[in-house]
Amino acid sequence: MISLGVPSKYRQDDPRRATLDESANETYSKAVQPLREYGKTLAKIANAYVKSNPKNPAAAACGLTWLNHWAAAEAMTDMRSQQASLNQGQAVAGFALAYLQIRNAPALAKEQKKRVEDWLKVLGRQVAASMDKNRGTSGKNNHRYWNGLSAIAAGVATGDKWLIDWGADSARIGISQIAPDGTLPLELKRAQRARDYHTFATEPLIAIAELAHTQGIDLYAENKHALARLVSRVVESFGDPSFFEKITGSKQEPYPGDGSVPGYRIAWLEIYQSRFPSPKNEALLATKRPVASSGIGGDMTLLFHDKD
Repeated sequence: MISLGVPSKYRQDDPRRATLDESANETYSKAVQPLREYGKTLAKIANAYVKSNPKNPAAAACGLTWLNHWAAAEAMTDMRSQQASLNQGQAVAGFALAYLQIRNAPALAKEQKKRVEDWLKVLGRQVAASMDKNRGTSGKNNHRYWNGLSAIAAGVATGDKWLIDWGADSARIGISQIAPDGTLPLELKRAQRARDYHTFATEPLIAIAELAHTQGIDLYAENKHALARLVSRVVESFGDPSFFEKITGSKQEPYPGDGSVPGYRIAWLEIYQSRFPSPKNEALLATKRPVASSGIGGDMTLLFHDKD
């Protein structure tokens, strides 16, 4: 997928962007499906290399082939709408985090690695540039954090300090907003989707904090350990959304299926649990493992919990 131009999936007459436009959502989903499938499969391939014991270089070579194919085509470089740019801002993180899992495998083709890293750097710069032009709410809410994750992941993968710093600063924009009660004011505006958007915003913030930690930047401690407040508020809401219902005045969207939070929505919690162990969080994760999200590297149980 080289070009993308999609409209928002939410009704344009809803300033809260909380009500789906069924027709627009169908068009949107169809347009981004190839991108999602690529990201999911790429993460699975990278995870397969990490999981292999002894390490299987063929899995890493396969992952690099997938990345090189898109890099050679300059995929995802032609974004033709704001919504398309937001999709780019989420997707690049998955590409870079998959590459980080395989890049040190032996005997990988050097010219392919260079092509992939050059492509990731271009995408990372595009992600930052598009968001730097964004003066609206989405320049400060979850959209910014996802773009920040893409930037820092691309920066770590390519050794680009500017991208690393831009990504960390993007997380600071969110961390600085976390209130004493653990809420993000801009995500509260999503009314019946406030719980969902708090979860959605927490995912890139935790992933950025973990990547930043590898670069000597401690985002976990900023704003009086604000990420801990956010995580606590979000985890509590999984079983009881009443806090968000009271503060927004809107009944929160229920989870599908059995009504419990889906495993892919809490994959980020595996990262946090590995650094800040909690019996409560462990009990929740134990009922859902393995938990995975392709946007942050795939199988988080494999990468942050499994002892092997």
